[in-house]
Amino acid sequence: MRELRILIVDDHPGFISAAIRHLRRQPWANIVGTAGNGIEAITQCETLRPDVVLMDMAMPEMGGLQAARLIKAQDEPLPYIVIASHFDDTEHREHALRAGADAFVSKLAYIQDVLPLLERLATEDTTS
Repeated sequence: MRELRILIVDDHPGFISAAIRHLRRQPWANIVGTAGNGIEAITQCETLRPDVVLMDMAMPEMGGLQAARLIKAQDEPLPYIVIASHFDDTEHREHALRAGADAFVSKLAYIQDVLPLLERLATEDTTS
């Protein structure tokens, strides 16, 4: 199982703290940074080169959708982007995927949805 370098992006510090608390229990999770909006996320991705970005959809200054588009336009290797939102419906999921997100999770079931997804990424064979 490989280590995943994870960037958590959300405008609520309490949400970031809870996510870190849960992810730190996983031996494959390495939280390399946090950001409070999409602008900070772009800068952090350029600097930290995370494997995964867990990003809120709605944030001040720049939301997750616009940030996902810009992050996916950076130089490779590109991170796997997971967009999270309280609005869990087909329309929001489609917007996230069109913006370049690789996955969408509901904030209402965040840990239950994101942990299996990340564990699958950590166990994938990246040599092929």
